[in-house]
Amino acid sequence: MKAVERLDNTMAELNKINESELGINELDLLRFLKNQLSKSKSLFESFSKSIDEKRWDDVLSYTFQISQRVNSIFGYLVQPAVFSMISRSKLSENIENIIDSLAFSISEMIIVLKQNNKSLGIDTITVNMSSNPPSMSISVVIKGG
Repeated sequence: MKAVERLDNTMAELNKINESELGINELDLLRFLKNQLSKSKSLFESFSKSIDEKRWDDVLSYTFQISQRVNSIFGYLVQPAVFSMISRSKLSENIENIIDSLAFSISEMIIVLKQNNKSLGIDTITVNMSSNPPSMSISVVIKGG
């Protein structure tokens, strides 16, 4: 999946940041984002492996875990204290890249689900994205369910 590669690149950029140049709040934010991106990458790898191995129940499980993780990252970033810090932080460009990478990853995941909808027993997939506050929801209707 290109999502895993893109998350790898995003994490590599975060690892290049000189932590000694950051304030305490920025350092906490950087550590949180590194941790969450690492977990997200792991979930996307598991999602991809489950697709390859045709473990459809796991595919659905990872889908919802990934969407929950992405929403938690988005939710954290728009908290007033964090959001005001981000706008004047050295991390602002990296955070934009994180948001773009996560949005790309979710869209790739949805495309993969759509391509395998018959195997998964999915009748319809609906994705809703809100921009303020940023969040995403995935609704899946399973045939005969």
